[in-house]
Amino acid sequence: MIISLNGWPGVGKLTVGLELADILEGRLLDSHTLFNVAITLTDYRSSEYYDVARRVRDIAFEYVLRLAPSVPVILTNVIATGGPSGFAEEHWQAVCHLARDRKCHLYSATLDCEPDEQVRRMALPSRRAHKKLLSPTIMPELRRTRFLFDDGADYRNTFDNSGSDPHATAVEIASWVRVTLPL
Repeated sequence: MIISLNGWPGVGKLTVGLELADILEGRLLDSHTLFNVAITLTDYRSSEYYDVARRVRDIAFEYVLRLAPSVPVILTNVIATGGPSGFAEEHWQAVCHLARDRKCHLYSATLDCEPDEQVRRMALPSRRAHKKLLSPTIMPELRRTRFLFDDGADYRNTFDNSGSDPHATAVEIASWVRVTLPL
Protein backbone atom coordinates (compact mmCIF):
# COMPACT_ATOMS: atom_id res chain seq x y z
CA MET A 1 0.00 0.00 0.00
CA ILE A 2 0.87 3.65 -0.28
CA ILE A 3 -0.28 5.99 2.47
CA SER A 4 -0.25 9.68 1.70
CA LEU A 5 -0.19 11.86 4.79
CA ASN A 6 -1.62 15.11 3.50
CA GLY A 7 -2.06 18.34 5.41
CA TRP A 8 -1.01 21.93 5.86
CA PRO A 9 2.47 22.81 7.11
CA GLY A 10 2.89 22.23 10.83
CA VAL A 11 0.17 19.63 11.35
CA GLY A 12 2.68 16.86 12.10
CA LYS A 13 2.96 14.86 8.89
CA LEU A 14 6.67 14.03 9.20
CA THR A 15 6.52 13.22 12.92
CA VAL A 16 3.44 11.01 12.49
CA GLY A 17 4.97 9.49 9.34
CA LEU A 18 8.08 8.39 11.23
CA GLU A 19 5.91 6.67 13.84
CA LEU A 20 3.63 5.12 11.19
CA ALA A 21 6.59 3.72 9.25
CA ASP A 22 7.79 2.02 12.45
CA ILE A 23 4.36 0.60 13.26
CA LEU A 24 3.72 -0.72 9.74
CA GLU A 25 7.37 -1.66 9.11
CA GLY A 26 7.25 0.54 6.04
CA ARG A 27 9.35 3.16 4.32
CA LEU A 28 8.84 6.89 4.78
CA LEU A 29 9.45 9.21 1.85
CA ASP A 30 8.62 12.70 3.07
CA SER A 31 8.13 15.64 0.76
CA HIS A 32 11.24 17.43 2.02
CA THR A 33 13.41 14.43 1.26
CA LEU A 34 12.04 14.66 -2.27
CA PHE A 35 12.13 18.40 -2.81
CA ASN A 36 14.96 19.80 -0.65
CA VAL A 37 17.45 19.22 -3.46
CA ALA A 38 15.44 21.62 -5.62
CA ILE A 39 14.86 24.01 -2.70
CA THR A 40 18.58 24.11 -1.91
CA LEU A 41 20.06 24.31 -5.40
CA THR A 42 17.58 26.40 -7.40
CA ASP A 43 15.41 29.46 -7.05
CA TYR A 44 12.17 28.38 -5.40
CA ARG A 45 9.27 28.15 -7.87
CA SER A 46 11.47 28.80 -10.89
CA SER A 47 11.18 26.52 -13.92
CA GLU A 48 14.52 25.00 -12.88
CA TYR A 49 13.10 24.29 -9.40
CA TYR A 50 10.20 22.29 -10.86
CA ASP A 51 12.52 20.46 -13.27
CA VAL A 52 14.81 19.34 -10.44
CA ALA A 53 11.84 18.44 -8.20
CA ARG A 54 10.36 16.26 -10.97
CA ARG A 55 13.67 14.54 -11.67
CA VAL A 56 14.32 13.73 -8.01
CA ARG A 57 10.73 12.50 -7.60
CA ASP A 58 11.06 10.29 -10.68
CA ILE A 59 14.22 8.68 -9.30
CA ALA A 60 12.64 8.16 -5.87
CA PHE A 61 9.45 6.69 -7.34
CA GLU A 62 11.52 4.36 -9.55
CA TYR A 63 13.07 2.95 -6.38
CA VAL A 64 9.68 2.70 -4.65
CA LEU A 65 8.65 0.42 -7.51
CA ARG A 66 11.65 -1.82 -6.73
CA LEU A 67 10.51 -2.42 -3.14
CA ALA A 68 8.76 -5.67 -2.32
CA PRO A 69 4.98 -5.27 -2.74
CA SER A 70 4.51 -6.14 0.94
CA VAL A 71 6.44 -3.03 2.07
CA PRO A 72 4.12 -0.12 2.88
CA VAL A 73 5.29 3.26 1.63
CA ILE A 74 4.31 6.39 3.55
CA LEU A 75 4.51 9.74 1.75
CA THR A 76 4.02 13.20 3.22
CA ASN A 77 2.48 15.92 1.10
CA VAL A 78 0.70 19.23 1.00
CA ILE A 79 -1.71 18.48 -1.83
CA ALA A 80 -3.85 21.58 -2.19
CA THR A 81 -5.66 23.31 -5.03
CA GLY A 82 -4.85 26.72 -6.35
CA GLY A 83 -1.09 26.91 -6.17
CA PRO A 84 0.64 29.28 -8.56
CA SER A 85 2.19 26.52 -10.69
CA GLY A 86 -0.22 23.57 -10.53
CA PHE A 87 2.67 21.46 -9.23
CA ALA A 88 0.72 20.11 -6.25
CA GLU A 89 -1.95 18.74 -8.57
CA GLU A 90 0.73 17.30 -10.86
CA HIS A 91 2.54 15.74 -7.92
CA TRP A 92 -0.68 14.13 -6.67
CA GLN A 93 -1.23 12.60 -10.12
CA ALA A 94 2.31 11.19 -9.94
CA VAL A 95 1.44 9.63 -6.55
CA CYS A 96 -1.75 8.12 -8.04
CA HIS A 97 0.27 6.73 -10.96
CA LEU A 98 2.83 5.31 -8.53
CA ALA A 99 0.07 3.37 -6.74
CA ARG A 100 -1.29 2.17 -10.07
CA ASP A 101 2.17 1.10 -11.30
CA ARG A 102 2.85 -0.60 -7.97
CA LYS A 103 -0.56 -2.30 -8.24
CA CYS A 104 -1.45 -1.30 -4.71
CA HIS A 105 -4.07 0.66 -2.83
CA LEU A 106 -3.63 4.36 -2.17
CA TYR A 107 -4.72 5.58 1.25
CA SER A 108 -5.04 9.29 1.94
CA ALA A 109 -4.83 10.30 5.58
CA THR A 110 -5.36 14.03 5.94
CA LEU A 111 -3.94 15.44 9.16
CA ASP A 112 -5.20 18.61 10.77
CA CYS A 113 -4.88 20.37 14.09
CA GLU A 114 -6.19 23.47 15.82
CA PRO A 115 -4.68 26.74 14.48
CA ASP A 116 -3.01 27.60 17.81
CA GLU A 117 -1.37 24.17 17.91
CA GLN A 118 -0.25 24.57 14.29
CA VAL A 119 1.39 27.92 15.14
CA ARG A 120 3.18 26.30 18.10
CA ARG A 121 4.44 23.44 15.95
CA MET A 122 5.60 25.72 13.15
CA ALA A 123 7.90 27.49 15.63
CA LEU A 124 9.76 24.29 16.55
CA PRO A 125 13.51 24.56 15.80
CA SER A 126 13.57 21.17 14.06
CA ARG A 127 11.57 22.63 11.16
CA ARG A 128 14.48 24.83 10.07
CA ALA A 129 16.76 21.80 9.62
CA HIS A 130 14.24 20.29 7.20
CA LYS A 131 13.83 23.58 5.26
CA LYS A 132 10.18 23.72 6.27
CA LEU A 133 7.90 26.75 6.32
CA LEU A 134 8.48 28.55 9.61
CA SER A 135 6.08 31.49 9.50
CA PRO A 136 2.45 30.72 10.30
CA THR A 137 1.26 34.13 9.11
CA ILE A 138 0.29 32.85 5.65
CA MET A 139 -1.76 29.94 6.98
CA PRO A 140 -5.12 31.75 7.38
CA GLU A 141 -4.96 32.89 3.76
CA LEU A 142 -3.92 29.44 2.51
CA ARG A 143 -6.73 27.78 4.45
CA ARG A 144 -9.21 30.35 3.06
CA THR A 145 -8.18 30.22 -0.59
CA ARG A 146 -6.79 26.72 -1.15
CA PHE A 147 -8.23 23.33 -0.38
CA LEU A 148 -6.59 20.03 0.46
CA PHE A 149 -7.68 17.25 -1.86
CA ASP A 150 -7.11 13.55 -2.48
CA ASP A 151 -9.25 12.69 -5.50
CA GLY A 152 -8.26 9.29 -6.82
CA ALA A 153 -7.31 7.75 -3.48
CA ASP A 154 -8.86 4.35 -2.86
CA TYR A 155 -9.49 5.16 0.80
CA ARG A 156 -9.54 8.50 2.60
CA ASN A 157 -9.96 9.72 6.14
CA THR A 158 -9.20 12.84 8.18
CA PHE A 159 -7.44 12.78 11.54
CA ASP A 160 -7.37 15.70 13.98
CA ASN A 161 -4.19 15.33 15.99
CA SER A 162 -4.49 18.57 17.98
CA GLY A 163 -4.44 16.84 21.33
CA SER A 164 -2.71 13.57 20.54
CA ASP A 165 0.91 12.68 20.47
CA PRO A 166 2.38 11.50 17.14
CA HIS A 167 2.50 7.86 18.18
CA ALA A 168 -1.20 7.82 19.12
CA THR A 169 -2.11 9.41 15.77
CA ALA A 170 0.03 6.88 13.92
CA VAL A 171 -1.66 4.03 15.81
CA GLU A 172 -5.06 5.47 14.84
CA ILE A 173 -4.05 5.67 11.17
CA ALA A 174 -2.57 2.16 11.21
CA SER A 175 -5.79 0.81 12.76
CA TRP A 176 -7.87 2.55 10.07
CA VAL A 177 -5.65 1.12 7.33
CA ARG A 178 -5.85 -2.40 8.75
CA VAL A 179 -9.65 -2.22 9.06
CA THR A 180 -10.08 -1.02 5.47
CA LEU A 181 -7.60 -3.46 3.91
CA PRO A 182 -9.31 -5.22 1.03
CA LEU A 183 -9.61 -8.99 1.28
